[in-house]
Amino acid sequence: MSIEYLACGNIMSDRIEDKDGNLSEWNMGGPAFYALSGMRIWTENCKLVCKTGADYKDTYGKWMDANSVTRESVREELEEHTRYTLKYNHDGSFMATPSFSMEHLGYLKTHADDIDESAAGYQMKGMYMAQNMDEVVWNNLSKMKEKNGLKIMWEIEYIGSFYRAMGYSHERVLDKVHKVLEVADAWSINSNEAGDMFKLPKDDDAGIINELQKLPTAFTFYRVGSRGSYAVTPTNAYFCPVMEPFGPSVDPTGCGNCSTGSAAYAHFAGEHPAMVAVMANVAAGFNAAQRGPYPLYTSEKMLLARKLAQDSFEKMRAEQKFQLS
Repeated sequence: MSIEYLACGNIMSDRIEDKDGNLSEWNMGGPAFYALSGMRIWTENCKLVCKTGADYKDTYGKWMDANSVTRESVREELEEHTRYTLKYNHDGSFMATPSFSMEHLGYLKTHADDIDESAAGYQMKGMYMAQNMDEVVWNNLSKMKEKNGLKIMWEIEYIGSFYRAMGYSHERVLDKVHKVLEVADAWSINSNEAGDMFKLPKDDDAGIINELQKLPTAFTFYRVGSRGSYAVTPTNAYFCPVMEPFGPSVDPTGCGNCSTGSAAYAHFAGEHPAMVAVMANVAAGFNAAQRGPYPLYTSEKMLLARKLAQDSFEKMRAEQKFQLS
């Protein structure tokens, strides 16, 4: 078995509460699991690194077995895995209500030493992790990264109201972002988060991209909701519209995580930045086709995804007239 990519962090099941208070069934989810799905659409050489409840085997475990994903780095630490009820707002943001205490979630957080242990014995290329900006966490991740020679795709955990309540100034938040980007090799942020962070309207793509290009990173995966995403480098921004390979979206839950996991794979595999955005949007399209992650990545579905990505990339290249170098 050859493992090159890691999806690190929490898994958590979710159910959707609609405007009338009706609840959906529980579905598999969580940042790391959706990111794993976004990697698995392109490669079998990926695995999940997480701590979870022993009951994960009945759902997540079966998905992993069906999709030929090893369980070797999944550690059972509690009886039950994390669960959340999600209530969406009109702008795509949502309120998440936990079924268990925050202590439960915190106990199951993935740490740098968990990732270090999971990377041992493999020639790693890269990993995904959703994480906040805690300096000690990133110091530990930096040591792990150097030891294992892998690259990190960071999906920022950003809640502007939390930082304001903590008394953080705008400048301090940006300083913390800068410090994390000294460790992370690429990162992912959505328009709600970026608009709040840069004090700009969330639909001001040009203004936000201008701010993103000032940051000390070679690659930003900038997600703009139902419109699609941008691959942002210090000198260019490539827009890829949303993709719906199976028709209109059924459920957007996890699309940001799934697309970021896909972007981690594509970017660290050496794809052109525009292709990174394309592949991420293809993965999100598969993810949105049902509640929960795409159920089964057969060889035929993987070939379909590759064809969709290549065709879309060529169309983007013709329309935006960018070079491959």
